[in-house]
Amino acid sequence: MKKIIFLLLTLSITNFNYAQNIVLDSLVQKNGSPFQIDKNISFQGKGWDVLLDEIKQSNSVLLGETHFTNEIPYFTNAVINEVKFDNYFLEVDPYSVDIIETKIKSLSPEQLNLFVKQYSTNFSFLEYEPEFALFKNLVKRNTKVYGAEQISIFADQMIISTLKETSKNKKVIEIYEQMLHNSKLVASKEGYEKYYLLSEDCLQKIDLLLKLKLSDKERKQIEALKLSREIYTKRNHPLRIQLLKSILLNQMTDWNNKKNLFKFGAVHLPKGETILTKTDIYDIGNLISNIEEANYRKSLHIMLIGKGEDENDNASFKSFLNVAKDDQWYCFDLRPLKKSILQNKLKVDDIYLSRVIKGYDYLIYIPKVTKSKEISIK
Repeated sequence: MKKIIFLLLTLSITNFNYAQNIVLDSLVQKNGSPFQIDKNISFQGKGWDVLLDEIKQSNSVLLGETHFTNEIPYFTNAVINEVKFDNYFLEVDPYSVDIIETKIKSLSPEQLNLFVKQYSTNFSFLEYEPEFALFKNLVKRNTKVYGAEQISIFADQMIISTLKETSKNKKVIEIYEQMLHNSKLVASKEGYEKYYLLSEDCLQKIDLLLKLKLSDKERKQIEALKLSREIYTKRNHPLRIQLLKSILLNQMTDWNNKKNLFKFGAVHLPKGETILTKTDIYDIGNLISNIEEANYRKSLHIMLIGKGEDENDNASFKSFLNVAKDDQWYCFDLRPLKKSILQNKLKVDDIYLSRVIKGYDYLIYIPKVTKSKEISIK
């Protein structure tokens, strides 16, 4: 009798899961639209038309990306070719962003090339050709660019060199020179030992600097170096997210009532919980969504993913891949799926997929992604 009951329960669960998969497949099919790359850095097709209409209606547009591809900067350029944004936010620290923006605006092409040749390895994501080209395009359009991230372990030499150039304190300048010298010495080492920011010498120099007379701008950057070091050495992801939120809130008076474009890793931009399934962090996507709602405005959350990139994604997004079989881009409206979940018409046991559906308005499938190259200096 127990075996019969067990078999009946197993059969019932199997039938329920099968029925739920049919519901999911049907919703995905109904809410997916293809579009294609067009000439002059643009797209054409129903999916693109739907996206543009939504982007134009939204005060803040958030692009949750997979890093290091050629296709997502192309997509972002296509968006800014069609829609004027006042502000652009990227996943690079604000000090590096400010330095690079200033150099682009003030240097001749030959001087800029020399600067890039010297410091491009300090640029974080802007070290990659399509990202740097996108950044220059935004600066050229007079879009205000903002960085929101900890200081990269690669960025210390560019930041310290810039501080040294502007400092008026001889003792402070001497310490900057020592830091630059030591950073270049450890750069040839292997593993984490090659990152000067993580070294004890760097921490000692930072603490020494903070005891000296510094300008407000200097002190802020030295404190940011120390906090970034702590995030890295303690692998403190919650502290990192606190930092990102703090940066955005401190800048909010400049961007709150303007048209904003955010491009960060997909883990950062859902309006609900992060899609990192082993945590319950509410990231900057949630913060921006709440700010826009509080101002009776709309934020639009778009996740972009390449077909076949990741085995886990392939399993989670099977229903989407069943539709995106060809070489077109696909735009999936996730809001009807979220509505069905909230109405108990659809049950999604996959936590990752559930958080994507609840956190993003649209999912874009790219038929093929190619790896971006680092900046090549001629």
